[in-house]
Amino acid sequence: MKRQKSPASMSLNALQQRGWRQRSIVLAAVALVGLETAFVNCHRGLERPIVSVKAKKKKAVEPDLKITPRSEDWSAWYLDVIAAGDLLDDAPVRGCKIFKPNGFAVWEGIQRLLDPKIKEMGVQNAYFPLLIPVSFLSKEASHVDGFAKECAVVTHYRLRGVSEANNATGALVEVDPESKLTDPYVVRPTSETVVWHMYGKWISSYRDLPLKMNQWANVLRWEMRTRPFLRSSEFLWQEGHTAHATKEEANKQAREVLDVYLELAEDELCLPIIPGRKSNNERFAGADETYTIEALTPNGMAIQAGTSHFLGQNFAKAFDVTYLSEDQKSEFVWASSWGVSTRLIGAVIMVHSDDDGLLLPPALSAVQVVIVPLYSKDATQQEAILDAASSLRKSLVAAGTRVHVDERLSMKPGAKYFEWERRGVPLRLELGARDLEKGTAMGKLRTGGDKFPVPLQEAVPEVQKALLSMKKQLQDRSAQLKQELTFRIESRSDLDARLKEKATGMLLVPWGGDDDDEDQLKDETGLTLRCYPMEQEDMPEDQVCPITGKPSREWAIFALAY
Repeated sequence: MKRQKSPASMSLNALQQRGWRQRSIVLAAVALVGLETAFVNCHRGLERPIVSVKAKKKKAVEPDLKITPRSEDWSAWYLDVIAAGDLLDDAPVRGCKIFKPNGFAVWEGIQRLLDPKIKEMGVQNAYFPLLIPVSFLSKEASHVDGFAKECAVVTHYRLRGVSEANNATGALVEVDPESKLTDPYVVRPTSETVVWHMYGKWISSYRDLPLKMNQWANVLRWEMRTRPFLRSSEFLWQEGHTAHATKEEANKQAREVLDVYLELAEDELCLPIIPGRKSNNERFAGADETYTIEALTPNGMAIQAGTSHFLGQNFAKAFDVTYLSEDQKSEFVWASSWGVSTRLIGAVIMVHSDDDGLLLPPALSAVQVVIVPLYSKDATQQEAILDAASSLRKSLVAAGTRVHVDERLSMKPGAKYFEWERRGVPLRLELGARDLEKGTAMGKLRTGGDKFPVPLQEAVPEVQKALLSMKKQLQDRSAQLKQELTFRIESRSDLDARLKEKATGMLLVPWGGDDDDEDQLKDETGLTLRCYPMEQEDMPEDQVCPITGKPSREWAIFALAY
């Protein structure tokens, strides 16, 4: 029997016969030219790998993996929590991550919580292409300016095999220069342009409005400095796009979405949030107004956790999207777009987790309750324990609780407790022979505290009570955090004093500066204007901005941000 040749030893013709000239997509990032070395070095210096090169042959999560104390090194602690929770792994593409099942389950939790709220607003799910013609981006000037440096570009549509005679690098394939595209594509950084191209085909009359669509997708923005979940080249998100007959309807939609995001972040994810309106400098490229929810972390940093944009008629005019009104007049439509991403997961990790590992709010966790049977050497007792655990699980699942029974024989109970704590499961129920005699299980919340008995006959209401108690604990902690790390700035010395602190926090300033003043403050201190809070205190008529010396116009939140 002849041994089949490997691709490395095959001729060009043989490669072609084997299908090596099948069409492929070749990506070339706009910002890569001349920057490859800097890009690699930047990542090596700024992002600590979750799994070291030496550990690649080992399991991703080792039982003895130590978590750096948060008080010693915040960044190391954050990466250790992600590793201990077995959430992500490094991808072969720099700036990208692989979502492992535990990590993707958290994103599925956000989808589970948010998707019904989106549909309640009359929005339907759809899907738009990953590739967008470069010519589309050039139709909206401010939009392309905002994303040009982050775009990855598809310039060719085919690879070809490399002949042995001309192969100096040892590569089997190369870009076929004859396959260059006349109109290149960008890998979507966001989808406004392709959506509005299609809306132009679908909208012709007032009867077609409002048109509301959402997609759950991935996007690519070429990042030089990455941090897992918070900033990466590829990330997952939802993006909604709506078209309306009037300005008021479109802006109302953008505000309604902000309220939905606020409800998700505060009520379900238990995050400390300040909702507000972005400044001109921080506004989404192509928007007339951007609304935001800003999360606060225990180390005094801000995270933009979600944004909603009133787009005015900018995209409608760029793509000539008009409708015939009831008065038989041709009018440009009005628009909104909005989205949250996997940044929310980063915010949840930073706000709630501790030195023991990941901690997830009950509404978000894929497993809300883990039942750990305490095995007995007596076979009859062991069978009774497993039957009781199975029965307990069924009753809890029937009541809508997400439950897992850890029946593994290879691990001792203590090791199981340790693992599930690191994975952030809200409630653990221990069930052994003595517990069965008493008709109870022993409960332990991830937020701490003593163990407590859970009567098996009352397990459903008792478990629900415990999970609600944990949710209240997390919300109270977040409320306290926001109170402790929000500071009123009345002078430049107040500002300088906060900048010297380890946790700068959210700085409430009676702001009177313009766009240039905002840029100057950012250059000098690193502070960015996160938002003008939706709830504005009364501003004294003679109030002067402590930063610029100009008359104050509005209260603004400044912070250092991820």
